[in-house]
Amino acid sequence: MAEQPFKKHGLNLDSRERLTATGIRRVDFFSDELITAQTDLGQLNIKGAELHIESLDSDSGDMLVKGKVGAVSYTESSPTLSFFGRLFK
Repeated sequence: MAEQPFKKHGLNLDSRERLTATGIRRVDFFSDELITAQTDLGQLNIKGAELHIESLDSDSGDMLVKGKVGAVSYTESSPTLSFFGRLFK
């Protein structure tokens, strides 16, 4: 499988109620209180209340989140382990 090109990642938070993110590879989890998404810079964690993904364009990697944003953080991505790598970790 071919390596996907690097997607430029950026965040714009307006009044803690509207978050625009670029460079989103995929969304792993979403609820009213937490959204986790993968970027080339690590896992993006958005915490808050009444969060919902207004739009997500998988081709461009653009995502719009609305709600009450309380915190934004990153978790460093580790290389994906094979089945046996996870088994013997």
